[in-house]
Amino acid sequence: MTGLAYLLMCFLYFVCVGLDVAMFFLQIRLILLWRTFNWLVPFDNAGKTLVNAVTTKVSQFFKTQYPLSERGKLIVALIVFAITRVILGTILKTT
Repeated sequence: MTGLAYLLMCFLYFVCVGLDVAMFFLQIRLILLWRTFNWLVPFDNAGKTLVNAVTTKVSQFFKTQYPLSERGKLIVALIVFAITRVILGTILKTT
């Protein structure tokens, strides 16, 4: 493989890591909406800015007749991130 291909693979790998981190914080918030676990609250505080930004973008992209709930926004974001992660993971394994 050429150096350019390795750089592209490294870039895609770091995008996948970023998606994994975002999905982690989205899952933490989703769990805390269901039930409060005191040991998860610091994780939620750490990812608050990221989760709020993602949920804001979800509500802008998915205009529905009735506004999505916080839980609905988190679920939509998790589905989109998971599908994107699977696609990028497949690309990384085939190259």
